[in-house]
Order: sequence, then C-alpha cells, then structure tokens
Amino acid sequence: MAKKHRTKRKTGKTFFYDVTVDLHGMTLEEAIRKMDSYIYSGEYNTILVVHGIGKGILRRGLRQYFKENSYVKESLPGESLNLPGAEGITVIYL
Repeated sequence: MAKKHRTKRKTGKTFFYDVTVDLHGMTLEEAIRKMDSYIYSGEYNTILVVHGIGKGILRRGLRQYFKENSYVKESLPGESLNLPGAEGITVIYL
C-alpha cells in the first residue's frame, strides 16, 4: 500500500490521502484516461484529484465520471472537506 500523505484542512484538522493526481491543462478524455490508471491499479484507497477551477469543464466532467464509476465508492468536492484550493479539488475513495 502507498505511503499516506497529509494536508491541513482550513479547520486545522489533518486530512490523509494516498496520492495526488494533477490534471491541469488536460482535456476531459486525457484526464479520465489518467484517472483510470490510478483507479484500476489497486494501489490506492484515497486519491486527491487536482483539476483546477478554470471554466469547470474538468471539474464537472470528472465528478460525473466518478459518480458513475463502480470502483469509486465515494467522491467528495474539496469544498466539503475544507481543503485549501477546494473548488479545484475532488477527493475519491476506492
């Protein structure tokens, strides 16, 4: 299993995750292909997905994809976890 990483929430509490995936500058199709390699690898339980804010194309498309993917147990917007840069982050649990 991958080593846990951590970041501080705005509340001061610590949030733990396995890996960060930065998808800045990718098309939705490229981002989904990259996420598939992490989701189906079997190595991670919690993934911090950095898609950025921009026009919201990646954010909306990825969040919909995560909802429909049976390997993703839960996906949460960064806003609900009080993470820094919240709008540009989604956390998925596998």
